[in-house]
Amino acid sequence: TTTTTTTTTTMTMMTATSQQEPTTTRELFGGAMTAALPVRYVDVSDFRPVPDNQEVWTDANRDESVIVEILERVDAASDADSAAWFFRDLADVNDASVASGASELLDVRALTPADLPAFNGPFAAATVAWGRQRVSKHRDGDDARNLVEVFVVNVRLPECGTDLLVTLNRPLAIAPGSTVVAQTGVFGELGG
Repeated sequence: TTTTTTTTTTMTMMTATSQQEPTTTRELFGGAMTAALPVRYVDVSDFRPVPDNQEVWTDANRDESVIVEILERVDAASDADSAAWFFRDLADVNDASVASGASELLDVRALTPADLPAFNGPFAAATVAWGRQRVSKHRDGDDARNLVEVFVVNVRLPECGTDLLVTLNRPLAIAPGSTVVAQTGVFGELGG
């Protein structure tokens, strides 16, 4: 098994804000990987069960999260379209399909080894998809859909039969009726 380090470059790109914020290196999957995450993020497994194939980190005060998943390779997704495929799949799971207009895929691009300098090992392909989804939290209704920016990075590891998936969720606007209002104390458009 190859020990892999997720890239600081990609995580920094995905979590970038108007001002650079302090990060710290976090061990994932028992130290098999590391990632530079904002200091404010906490490990969700400290307060609720998380599947063994996932690492979930969050800042509940901002309703942001980073999810790192080790998945069985999805053959339905081509290498060039894999991050977009996972973005659309997530939108469908969130009842916010691209076809319905509740989500929009804004950009998809290939990543090269130069984009992932801390990744120690070969990969077949890596792509990033960026878009927005209108999603409701928990049991909120359609009138409480928040506008969430979503980044999905997929690194394909065919020698392991694996897709490494990194998903960042960051709200751009919180609906007044959303349960997130009670959690964060804010609603409306949020600053980047």
